[in-house]
Amino acid sequence: MADDTAFADLLETLYGGLTRAPPWEGFLRALATATNTTFATLLIGRGHAGIDAHVTPGADPERTQEYQKISQADPFVGLPEGQVVSFRDFVSHIPARFRDWLGVAHSEEILGVDLHRPPDVAVRLRLTRDNADPPFGDAERTLLTRLIPHLRIALDLHARLTTTQAESQLFSSAMAGLAVATLILDREGRILRRNAVAMRMLEEGEVITERNDRLEPRTGSAATTISRILASPPPLGEEILFDVATATGPALHARARAVPSSAYGDGAWLALFIADPSHPAGPSEEALRERFQLTRAEAGLALHLAQGATLADAADAIGIAYNTARSHLRAIFAKTDTHRQVQLVTLLRTVGGEYEI
Repeated sequence: MADDTAFADLLETLYGGLTRAPPWEGFLRALATATNTTFATLLIGRGHAGIDAHVTPGADPERTQEYQKISQADPFVGLPEGQVVSFRDFVSHIPARFRDWLGVAHSEEILGVDLHRPPDVAVRLRLTRDNADPPFGDAERTLLTRLIPHLRIALDLHARLTTTQAESQLFSSAMAGLAVATLILDREGRILRRNAVAMRMLEEGEVITERNDRLEPRTGSAATTISRILASPPPLGEEILFDVATATGPALHARARAVPSSAYGDGAWLALFIADPSHPAGPSEEALRERFQLTRAEAGLALHLAQGATLADAADAIGIAYNTARSHLRAIFAKTDTHRQVQLVTLLRTVGGEYEI
């Protein structure tokens, strides 16, 4: 790819795809097209513990699953960091199990590069052609070499975005568990974001409601207070505490914080947090079944895990054997697209507490 415009388009696909779900598919498709490659694959894992992410756009899912089963026999691993290497140049011995897989896949023409990202993330980029296609040449090697510094940046950005998203889910889960309504408002009081607790409060209409997309407290004193805060929000890093009166019970405690101008691109101005301890929130078995298509047994196990139980304690609580619980957990991982129990629990706790998009 000698054309700088074409290379710039490829980079745009790489960086622009980081905020999409899934993040790498568009770039890998574009890379496969640019290199006349049957498949472009990205594999991400930690250390030698296995594969956490395996992205091969256009590949038969059964082929991907089959590779994951025999990935430990793959000899095309541990390449010199940051160097473009071909399968034929690097591999001197192919284990019989992996040779059988190559024979079925008809693909011994592979070009790859390995990148290591701190603290222990291993990233493998692979281009694969059918055996009937021409071998990879200098053009493909040069392109991958040019991409390496950009791949490093993109991987680091993706890691930071993923961490930020996980933290956001965790905080959202905590807010839901504490029954805290969270609303993001613009300068005019229009509601830009709301979590599930806020949605319930708005629908009930006893404390706050929504009219013409704007927040409308049910009492005049709260409306006056919020209007005053919108006109003069607290300095960044500080907050204003106030009460929101209710018609039938004690006042609810609330706080307001200014939103940094760079946080959103939609005019967000103020964040409101209203505590409503009379309505504890959290995932239900029915919500987990509907959201993730879990069986009743899987949802029961997932609910106990979301509440902080260990796998062994959750198995005892629902009266199943530990090995059965492990089998259910593997199925739950597959249905929720998670890989670790901590990641799963973080996701489960966001059910009912996510921001409306």
